[in-house]
Amino acid sequence: MSAVQEVVTEAPVIEAVPKRAMTLGAGTSLVMLALLILVPFFVKNFIIFQLTMLLVYGLAVLALNILTGGSGQFSLGQSAFYAVGAYTSAILIENAGMNYALTLPVAGFICFLFGFLFGLPALRLSGVYLALATFALATAMPQILKLGYLEAWTGGVQGLVVTKPDPPDIVQGVLAWFHLKMSQDMWFYYFTLAITVAIYVLSLNLL
Repeated sequence: MSAVQEVVTEAPVIEAVPKRAMTLGAGTSLVMLALLILVPFFVKNFIIFQLTMLLVYGLAVLALNILTGGSGQFSLGQSAFYAVGAYTSAILIENAGMNYALTLPVAGFICFLFGFLFGLPALRLSGVYLALATFALATAMPQILKLGYLEAWTGGVQGLVVTKPDPPDIVQGVLAWFHLKMSQDMWFYYFTLAITVAIYVLSLNLL
């Protein structure tokens, strides 16, 4: 009898994406940050608001990049989680009178619970099946938010209008020393920029 030889094949090693391929250089990053800090001093409030929305959408893309760009899972439901977080903050600000900054960790926790509950049945899904499941979630979410029994919280088809935050007293006091004033749009921009930079650094380290 001839001995049966087992042939063991090893899975090919997949190298991680180099860190330099995902980031800008240190000098370029500092230049971009300086431009983002200085731009509001040279444009109107409407442009500042548009730049703020650009940063907000950038945060959503950063989160999607962790899932799709980092792990290779294709998700089409990011907007649903985005909506849950946004509505949580808006409801707490308008209905509960909570400070806008304090609503962020609460919204993050609610999104975590929502994502965990959705993720449990989706654990065995990947590829196109995960994409279809998340697409169904994204399609259903706008209709869920418009349901009658949620209208008192979500505003139904009208949505919610959130009042822009005023700069804190300490910021206004410091600016008063230099005879400067900061509009609501400018403060909201810088607040969003600080959050965006922090999450960008955390996301980069996580990847």
